[in-house]
Parts: sequence; C-alpha cells; structure tokens
Amino acid sequence: MKQLFIIFLTLVLNAAFANAQDNNNVKYAVCHKISEKIAVDGHFDEPAWQQTEWIDDFEDIRGSGFPEYKTQAKMLWDNDFLYIAIKFEEPHICAGITENEQQIYLDNAFELFIDPDGDACNYYEFEINAAGATWDLQMDKPYSEGGNFNSNWNIENLEKAIFLNGTLNDATDIDSFWTVELAIPFSAFDEYSDGKRPSIGTKWKLNLLRVQWNFDIVDGKYIKKTDKNGKSFRSNFWVWSPQKQINMHIPERWGIIEFKN
Repeated sequence: MKQLFIIFLTLVLNAAFANAQDNNNVKYAVCHKISEKIAVDGHFDEPAWQQTEWIDDFEDIRGSGFPEYKTQAKMLWDNDFLYIAIKFEEPHICAGITENEQQIYLDNAFELFIDPDGDACNYYEFEINAAGATWDLQMDKPYSEGGNFNSNWNIENLEKAIFLNGTLNDATDIDSFWTVELAIPFSAFDEYSDGKRPSIGTKWKLNLLRVQWNFDIVDGKYIKKTDKNGKSFRSNFWVWSPQKQINMHIPERWGIIEFKN
C-alpha cells in the first residue's frame, strides 16, 4: 500500500511540475484600461492605440520559429469592451468566404480563443477573414476530451472593422498588409464567466491565431496549393502563445492577459 501511495504521489507531483512548466512558458501581456471608447475603423490611430505596445510577434504554433510574414496585436479595455487590434503583413490579401457562420479557417483568417475563468473548458472562439466574414462559437471542452462546439452562440453588439492596404482577391498586384479591429462586449462572455466583468488585476486565458494557406496564382486567381492527389496542403498556424503542437484546443498553453490601469 505504501509503495502504491508513493507511485501515486510521484505521478501527481510530475503532473503538477509539467503544468507549472506549461504555465511558465505561456505568453503574458498587460491589457491597459482606457476612459474613452475606441472608434472601430481598422486604423488604430487613436492616442490610446498609439501609446500601447504590440504584444510579442506571432510564432509557429509549435514554437519552432517565426514565420515569413509578421503578425502583430495589441489590446485595450474599458468597462464594457475588450478591444483587439491585429496587423497582418500580407503580399496577397485574399478571402473566398463572404457569409457569416461558415468555416472561416478555410480562408486566411484570424482566430481568437478566450477562457475567462481559466478552467480549460467552457471557452469561446471567434474567427474573421479579410472579407469581414465571421464565425463565433462556444466550446464545452477541448475536442481531445470529447468536446462539442455550439455555433448558435453569437457575440451580440460586436463592433468590427477591416482595413486593406492592398486589394482583395487581386492576384495581379502586391499588397502590403490588412488589419482587424474588434470591440467585443464583455456581456458576450457572461455565460462562462458567471457574469463577472474584469476588474483591475483580473487575469484571463487567451490566445490569438493566424491561419495562413499556401497559394499558387493560376490564370490571375488564387488557388490553394495541392499535393499529387489534389488535396490542399495543410495551412500554416501562427500564434501568439505557442501550443507546442498543431492543436489550438489546449487551453492550458494559451497566453495570459492581465487587466490593468
């Protein structure tokens, strides 16, 4: 019996140590509070945005290096909204999906994952592409644990804007970048946060993802690269806080944002 207890204790301590290592390796960022509401237009030209530093550049999802094109993000908050600004360096801005509530990740896209209480289940996912099409959903737990998504959830009163420094779906030119600016009402997260709004010192688990497909230009159009069997190559996944594997649904490895003044 004593030997079994020692084995059990060893397993518990190893698991705790591994979890501590994960927590020590995840990214951390401060989200500063503002007193004046942001005008959501995709330009980030308000003084509040100008005075806010970009968080760490996005890396390969496995933590194996930085990609060819830079992705930057910054965040702010007030009593009602979480504001997110993202800039995507991109020589070829394209999007084929124009309707909401579709699988936006089949285009080049931005995805946001939020777990307000940090319990690694009951979290939110939001996706948007350069055409402004969105998909928002809830997860009861990660897919690896038998999780299911609820696509009936919608972010009511979401404010969003896209700015293109280039042209959408024009393969004859070289673009520069595109941006996404979001004002997400905290009321959208009430179900999984017990209705508690952030206050000074609150910490949330969060991660940001860029989905980037490989394209060929054929007859002036963007066509996804395929293998010899005609199957599209897997997309690239670039994230703020690396997941160590190709799987965004590991909330324990998401980053941490702390709400501050």
